[in-house]
This record gives sequence, structure tokens and C-alpha cells, in this order.
Amino acid sequence: MKSLKKNSSNSFQVIIHYITGQLSLQINTKTTGKELFIQVCCCLGVKQFEYFGLQYEGKKKRVGWLRPGKKVYHTIGSNGTTPLFFLVKYFPEEIGKLGDNVAISLIYNQCKKEIVAGTIFCPPETSILLASYVLQAEESDWPHVDHYSIDPASIIPSNVLSQYTMSPTAWGDSLKDWHKDHEGLTPIEAQIEYLKIAQYLGMYGVSYFKAENGGEMVWIGIHPKGINIYKETLLFPKTILKWVFIKMVHYSCKKFIVRLVLQTVQEYVFQMKNMRTARLIFELAVGYHHLHVQNRYLPTQPRHYNELEKEKFKESTEELHSVETTKGDSIMRKIKKRNSTYIQLPTLKEEDISD
Repeated sequence: MKSLKKNSSNSFQVIIHYITGQLSLQINTKTTGKELFIQVCCCLGVKQFEYFGLQYEGKKKRVGWLRPGKKVYHTIGSNGTTPLFFLVKYFPEEIGKLGDNVAISLIYNQCKKEIVAGTIFCPPETSILLASYVLQAEESDWPHVDHYSIDPASIIPSNVLSQYTMSPTAWGDSLKDWHKDHEGLTPIEAQIEYLKIAQYLGMYGVSYFKAENGGEMVWIGIHPKGINIYKETLLFPKTILKWVFIKMVHYSCKKFIVRLVLQTVQEYVFQMKNMRTARLIFELAVGYHHLHVQNRYLPTQPRHYNELEKEKFKESTEELHSVETTKGDSIMRKIKKRNSTYIQLPTLKEEDISD
């Protein structure tokens, strides 16, 4: 990895936060999102990079993901005030297929943070079981841990703690009893067991977006196994669309459209707040579908950085190419063609897809 000269007139510093720390890197105005992403992966030692992305907060506090082909300077500027976050963009569908310990630890820490914060709903007993795996992963075997000095709020969601009127001593006894069952597990083994339980939680890996469908407000949930439609609650979907039933995803201006394999079923059309949101949903859907197919039909061994350098580094999405037009094309036709993207998803056999 080539280092950039700090005294270069067109260089500037970027701060990249990850779940357990931060990096400070010097880049120049020509550095692309792909090049910066490669640097971060190299610094952290991440080999299974396909699950991650660089997130930023733009104008009006809108969250976005750094685009590989776009220059970083054009997205965040050069004043150093816009931080970047190296986060899980696509949560893995099957934890057991992960072979990169660094990736596992990053996914574990982010998942744990969201569960403890209540972003991912977790039932009480499952929360305590997961907390016991946290102790095994981050402390040691149970005889070497002082369970009575641990703050339960640091490893158990507050909504779970509020359901019980237990003293700190009672919490310590409970955590100790659960912790005993995991004696002998290494930290990475405990993290894997944690994630194997977390992956079955209803809100695991789901990115929610508010939309309008058929005149009523709904929520779209993009996740590793497909697309959900929610109405009354974000915990239980009203409609579940698995990848095996989805033929095509498409966005055009503010609309996000899902077409199904079955011709008898009407396509789902969602009206989003703006085109930016429609494109983001599109990117997540295509990215998750790509990983869904890859994990079933392609080798899952971690790739090396030289392969990351050589490949096109697709964004799990479209590249909006400029279109050559003739004199007779109208401006509106150009805009519509540029802002519309179709993706025909590979056909999957239902019998090959596990729940």
C-alpha cells in the first residue's frame, strides 16, 4: 500500500471510525472510495470485505455509503470535519460460513451494540444468554470473572432490565450461572456462538425505510433473506418476499419496484421520500441478493487484497453511466434514462433455498 505524502498540497486527513476504535489516514483529492476502502481493510486486516462499507453523514444529516468510483473529496470535502464510519453494510445470512476472524469480531461488536441499545429487539431470556457469551468472549472463563462488579446495563438491553426487579447481586448470580455453560470457549468461538443466536432475531440485519404503497404508509425491510413489508409493527412483517420469489428490483426517480417470479402476482411499487432513498434501497437489495447467491453457489473462502485490487469492486449496485444522446432527445428523456435502473436477478430454484 503506497503511502501518501503528508505535505502534498492536495492531500488531507480523514478520520475513519470503526466499532472499537478509529483510524487517521492521509489521502489526496484524487483518492476514490474504492482506494480508501482498500486502505482501511488493509489497516484492520479484514479479508471478507464484502460485508462492509464506509458510511458518512451528509447534508441534512442524511446517512449514505461512500461510492467506490467516486472521489472521496467530492463526497466529504477536505476540511476533515466529516467523519467516516467503517461499518457492516450487509449482515451475513449464515454466520457459520464466515472464515475471517477480524470480520467476525467487527460484526459481533456491531451486532452486540445494536442489541444492547435496543435497535435489535431481543427477548429477555435470549438477552441474558447472549450476555453470558459476551462475558466469555470479552472476559474469560467464569471462575476468573467477578460477575458482581459487572454493570448489567453494559451487556443487557435496558428494556429487559426494567422488566425485572433484581438486585445487582441477583444479576451477578444469574450471569454467573449462564456463564458456566461456556467454559473453555475461546473468545472468537464465543463471538461466533453469540452471532449464531443473534442471526435468528427478527430485526437482525434489517434496514428499515418508510414508504407509501397503495395509498398507505408502510415500512420496507431489506435483509439477508429478502424483502419484508411492515405495517403495524417493525417486529412482525405483514408480507415476506424471499429472494427466490423476486425476479427484478428497479428504481426510477422516487419509486422502488419489486417484480416477482409469479406472473399472477402484481408487482410491488413503493413511493419513497426522494430518489436518493430509492437508490439506497436498490443498492442494499442487489447487494444482499448477490451475497445470498454467492454463499450458496460460489466458494466462500476469504479473498486476498490483490484480488480486491484487481476486481472492479462493484458497488453491489449500478453505475449510472452517461448516455450518448442524439439531437432529437429531450432533456427530460435524458434525465429519466439516467435515473432509472433495472436489475434482472438470477433465477433461483426454491428447493435450493433454505429458510
